[in-house]
Amino acid sequence: MIDFLPIRDDDFEFSSLFQNYEEGHTDATEFGMYPFFRLRYFFLDRKSLPIVTLKIDEEKIENFDMFRNIFIRGDYFYLIAYHYFINIKEYEFEYKVEGRMKIADKNGELKTISFFEPLYNALIDEKIKSQKLLRHEYIVSKNKYLYINKLTEILFNDYYDLDDAIRKEKNVFAKYGMAVKEVYLEVFRDFYSNFVDYLTTENFEALKKLVYPSKKEVQSFRFALRETYRNLKDMEAREKIVESIKQNLIDKGFISEITTFEQVYDLFDNKRRELPKIIWLKDITSLATFYKIMEDDKIIQDAEGEHWKILADYFILKNDSEISREELKSKKKSTNFKILADLESGFDLLKKIIA
Repeated sequence: MIDFLPIRDDDFEFSSLFQNYEEGHTDATEFGMYPFFRLRYFFLDRKSLPIVTLKIDEEKIENFDMFRNIFIRGDYFYLIAYHYFINIKEYEFEYKVEGRMKIADKNGELKTISFFEPLYNALIDEKIKSQKLLRHEYIVSKNKYLYINKLTEILFNDYYDLDDAIRKEKNVFAKYGMAVKEVYLEVFRDFYSNFVDYLTTENFEALKKLVYPSKKEVQSFRFALRETYRNLKDMEAREKIVESIKQNLIDKGFISEITTFEQVYDLFDNKRRELPKIIWLKDITSLATFYKIMEDDKIIQDAEGEHWKILADYFILKNDSEISREELKSKKKSTNFKILADLESGFDLLKKIIA
């Protein structure tokens, strides 16, 4: 058996989220416990895990030196990595080809299983426990509207944190995140079926987008359509515009000089990114400002709420640090006159062609 989560001392306990609203509080606060909060353990990094509760002793892991770098880095999915390695009795399994491993069952006998099986079972068990808690709190709650909407917002944040964790990972454990993501989507489908009457318009629209995504998902930006944009239908004109945007961003010090035409072209081609990310040399505020200028000047079409995700997916900071969509979302448009002027000048040729 592989126990992925710290053992609960009590079978049932009202969450701090529920208690907050039952006590009449309406102020914004962070909640240490809410239905489904333990799903976060599957993608928190090492420092965020309840290490004392888990009593992790890395030196007990067989052949620990083989995996030392994973634990030293404190990657996401640390908890999952630890429990696999401490339970696996044979390290000669093929991740990518066979996806199998041998573990000891409750009788101490070795059995061969898919390496996703214990993870997914643990996720489903935790989801079922959390659903029972949610149902109970929902039924007895006197403030269903506040409770459900706050829980929805918290789970959205958890889901986006998970999505960022999956994007950031460079090793095999990122693959486990897809199983966690699948369970979150099941939770959201349940919300859409049962709690829609209590959701704000904003939460409803966000939930609907996750549960029933558009058949033609927005992958990157698209130049806005106008009658005077007819020249953009000409490939030569389009290529000149993209080249001018790329060169201006390089000249003004916003992106790395190794950036290729193809990388910038893909940013405006509404296709899934297949090339390396563009290295953004300035701060995240200036990157958020880059989008806000394109939006304000109607350079691009509406991205259907996916603009921060697109930026996070297409750009990386110069220290190879990934960009969080939530951090982008929190930034206001820069008030630095030079930053604004430099970014706006990147679209000078486009404005000439369509004028």
